[in-house]
Amino acid sequence: MKVLKFAAFALGGLAALLAAAVLYVAITFDAAKMKGELKRVVQEQKQRTLDIEGDVDLSFYPNLGLKLGRTTLSEYKSADRFAQVESARVSVAVMPLLSGALVVDEIRIEGAHLTVVRLKDGRFNFSDLLSDDSDESSPVKFDVAGLKLATSSLAFRDEATGASHALDDIELTLGKLANAARGKMALSARLQSSAPAIDSRFTLAAAYDYDLPAQRYALDDLSLKVDGEALDLKSLKVTLGAAHVGVLDGGRLEVKKAVLEASASRAGDALGLKLDAPALQLAEGALSGEQLTVNAKLDARARSADVTLRVSGLEGSADAVKAAGLSLDLNARMDDASLKAALQTPLALRMDGPSVELPALAGNLEASHPSLPMKTVKLPVKGSLKADLGKQSAAFELDTRLDDSTIRLKLGATRFDPLALVFDVDIDRLNADRYLPKSADASKPAGNPDDAPVDLSALKGLDARGSVKVGELQLSGIRMSHVKLEVKAAGGKVEVAPFSAALYKGSASGALNLNADGNRIALKQTLSDIDIHPLIRDAAGKDLLEGRGNVAIDVSTAGGTVGALKKALDGSASLKLRDGALRGINLAKSVREAKAKLGGGGESAVQKASATEKTDFSEMSASFRIQKGIARNDDLAASSPFLRLAGAGSVDIPQSTLDYLAKVTLAATSKGQDGKAAADLRGLTVPVRLYGPFASLDYRIEFGDLLKDAARGQIEAQTQKLQDRAKDKVQQQVGDKLKGLLGR
Repeated sequence: MKVLKFAAFALGGLAALLAAAVLYVAITFDAAKMKGELKRVVQEQKQRTLDIEGDVDLSFYPNLGLKLGRTTLSEYKSADRFAQVESARVSVAVMPLLSGALVVDEIRIEGAHLTVVRLKDGRFNFSDLLSDDSDESSPVKFDVAGLKLATSSLAFRDEATGASHALDDIELTLGKLANAARGKMALSARLQSSAPAIDSRFTLAAAYDYDLPAQRYALDDLSLKVDGEALDLKSLKVTLGAAHVGVLDGGRLEVKKAVLEASASRAGDALGLKLDAPALQLAEGALSGEQLTVNAKLDARARSADVTLRVSGLEGSADAVKAAGLSLDLNARMDDASLKAALQTPLALRMDGPSVELPALAGNLEASHPSLPMKTVKLPVKGSLKADLGKQSAAFELDTRLDDSTIRLKLGATRFDPLALVFDVDIDRLNADRYLPKSADASKPAGNPDDAPVDLSALKGLDARGSVKVGELQLSGIRMSHVKLEVKAAGGKVEVAPFSAALYKGSASGALNLNADGNRIALKQTLSDIDIHPLIRDAAGKDLLEGRGNVAIDVSTAGGTVGALKKALDGSASLKLRDGALRGINLAKSVREAKAKLGGGGESAVQKASATEKTDFSEMSASFRIQKGIARNDDLAASSPFLRLAGAGSVDIPQSTLDYLAKVTLAATSKGQDGKAAADLRGLTVPVRLYGPFASLDYRIEFGDLLKDAARGQIEAQTQKLQDRAKDKVQQQVGDKLKGLLGR
């Protein structure tokens, strides 16, 4: 490793330099003259100012040594400080010098402060101090018994980026240093950084064993501890331990029994991480290792997660890595919801993308929530995943079963930043109602459902397109088949078009548009040749209408709550049915009862809708204009062989109420519903008002209008009789006169 090699050379050179200085001073020692000479040489050769403020002491027993007081070195051609040492002492064994060997007993440096700056042009502020004629083929031989650095600091500043980093309170102790040596080391310091934001203290201890000529380096019993803050992590604590970390000749890397543990808090959440690597080897570009285990934990008031990742059969190179087995165990909670997962797959990882592939993903997912009717949903998983970060692409395929539903999902990413998705969903059958929350218990107090918020803001960041197919679908009670829809989402808008399905002996087609800008919703829907009775019964649980025909809806709305959406509803709707019935009332029967009451001065009476009564019709049509949640109709028309019905009224959608007045006139036929009994009532028009909340509709015969109509009819009938009698009398008189004129 070149860095360690250069460091060793530097330490050897430093030791040789200090030893040479000791010899020189021992022979010709003149402190004042030495200070001046060193200052002159540094100024002339390096254009820097060297200032030795303290004393220079020479010692000869027990070893030859030199001690320097406070010394500073300036920046290049500047008075600003580059480096400073409060005191330094070096001692050299005398006897080895006589045989030409350099043995330094100890180097002690206190209060060393160094500022490293990377200039905007990429050069460093110490570049001028480096020699270009170093000969790596002839390494310096050195032998230092120990090195101690105390109360020191190292600062780094990057003028191009503005980033700054600092190591303060440095305490470093090293054992024997030589071309090949073994010893123990201890390092502690405080690390502060502006980008990324870091303020932490750390300690490092290890036993080292290295051989520079053989290019062998090893650390045993490694222990690293970190305590402080980093990024947005508070109370950060990190420990790293390893029995052995070594780099052997040829660059072979060995790691044995490495364990990393970390804990921190983030915005009140407790975080934990543990990594266990029993053995890893990287030799000649080939990677191998035993099972690698990573565990991550999150613990908070409203959420928690426990994730364990295991990698086994690890092999590969610096360019590509494979694992025979990758397993994931997940146990997560969010409020009352929980998710458990157990997944396994092989792994293929390439560094040139980088790219990752999980070719055979298998396992199980389990989701739980109190609002789910079955409380817990279990999903078997079978699929694959490919992702290439360089190409910003990903593809995910999943086959699973949800109860009796077979689901096939294809999900892809065509861009990661910002994320753009494509998808294809194919489901053979799905009862969505089985997994939707149940209605609130009527015995328990509940909030107004109209106050439920509706927020489409999540659509603003969505970029997706795809299709969904469902063979058989039940949603909100409505049963459909051959469901197909296309979805496009971009720019805060979602368009579901076209949409088609077969339902209730007919078909449906239409489009749905959602817009996050203003929380706007628009729907166009056409139901063709449907059987409306089972549709209304399944959707609303009401027995209101029978018949086959068409229904068209074109509406739009906007608002932040369900109630606001209802109140802002605008658009139109139309209905045209055949061969059906209006359920809940027998109009012929009601008309007959109304006629009986005419003679007795009957008053209007309320009649509840009855599940056993109905009024048949051969055709019915109506159109609605919808404004601010109120649907108004004035062209209701229905007919059958025995009656004609016309009406007008309104539907208050926000209040879920109806107010309708229908006028029923019996046709001049005795065939049809109620037969001969109805024939006695032909020509009579009866007003019937339908009103009340959707949940409890009432019918009422408007006898006041009925009596007025009946009286008006009697007057018209008497007037017609008088007119007929007068006409007959005039005709008779004219005839008599003519007879007299003719003499007959």
